[in-house]
Amino acid sequence: MDARGRLIEAMLDGLAVLLPVECAGCGTADRGICADCRSALVAPDRAGRHLLVAPGAPASGSGDLPLWFAVGYEGVPKEILHALKESARLDGARPLGRLLGVAVADALEAIEPRLPAGARLETLVVPSSRSAFRLRGYNPVESLLRWAGPQPHRATGLRYRRTPRDQASLGADERWANLSGSVEAVSTRLEGRHLLLIDDVVTTGATLLECRRAAECGGASVWGAAALAHTAKVKRTNSELHGDLVSQRVYGGGKGAESNRPRLGRRVLD
Repeated sequence: MDARGRLIEAMLDGLAVLLPVECAGCGTADRGICADCRSALVAPDRAGRHLLVAPGAPASGSGDLPLWFAVGYEGVPKEILHALKESARLDGARPLGRLLGVAVADALEAIEPRLPAGARLETLVVPSSRSAFRLRGYNPVESLLRWAGPQPHRATGLRYRRTPRDQASLGADERWANLSGSVEAVSTRLEGRHLLLIDDVVTTGATLLECRRAAECGGASVWGAAALAHTAKVKRTNSELHGDLVSQRVYGGGKGAESNRPRLGRRVLD
């Protein structure tokens, strides 16, 4: 460690005496994010890629939505993101945002050469429900994107028209039905725009697919999505949900509605 690093560590030690804190990743005392957890947040050289498919749609069809993601939803990134979303630990936004930036950069590299002449790609963050925003006071995805590095202009224009019910006990097909029609475009704000959707965690992809539907109904063209993390463990039906079967594809289903999640400080399943 160089002299600058030793000075920073000494300052952090002094601050920890005045304002005790635990690591958002592992709970170690005296650091917002400890050295071991910081080392586990090294950005990959390239983002992973997956195709999100709505229920009943053929694989590799025209309805597929390409998703770029930086990490799997596990380990240190999962714990720090959970702390950010459920315990207002915004000190995790910067390192997680840098990871998200890898997915955004790879998505831009793949999409921009395919845009029509003169078109401009814009990012569109998946909206928070009104109740989730009231509870937190911020949109976690916006907090991450702020640290994601160079990116296109941001578009706005999606909102929840109704709050989906809690989805913890639902299979993916039932989740898709639960989310269907829950998002709408605001007026004509998205008409003619070319969009890259942004989310934090993707499970079955239903939120992104529902946002694509709403954006396209509002006149936009959606070219893909980028997310911090993705988990491939997707249950398609209740029998699979409560059994030991895992779907081999990512079907549109959806993670639990944020507004129905437990309040700050309690562990939840994304």
